[in-house]
Amino acid sequence: MEKYFYFGEATVETTAESALYPLSSFLGMTPSGAGATKLHFQGRNGTLNDDTVEIEHSGKASKVFVTEMVGLLQRNTKSPFLIVSDGASGKHALQNAQVTTLTVASSD
Repeated sequence: MEKYFYFGEATVETTAESALYPLSSFLGMTPSGAGATKLHFQGRNGTLNDDTVEIEHSGKASKVFVTEMVGLLQRNTKSPFLIVSDGASGKHALQNAQVTTLTVASSD
């Protein structure tokens, strides 16, 4: 069964800042600041441009965030959804690098 990343900010109903990507489209992560990390996915529209999800996280460096993300990917859960951040429900998969802001940039 394919697994999916889900990202959603606290006010998704008004900002539309959310995304659902299959794990198979995940390309990697890069630090984009002292407390921010950018996740790269294959573009949903089939172009060479990556879709990105930039996550600002409080209190921890990108290395801690990346380490927690790897742990999330290695979990053996029955659910096909890896909820990284769902601000609307308050669910967060990461314990140490708390998500504060989420920005989705899609090429579609």
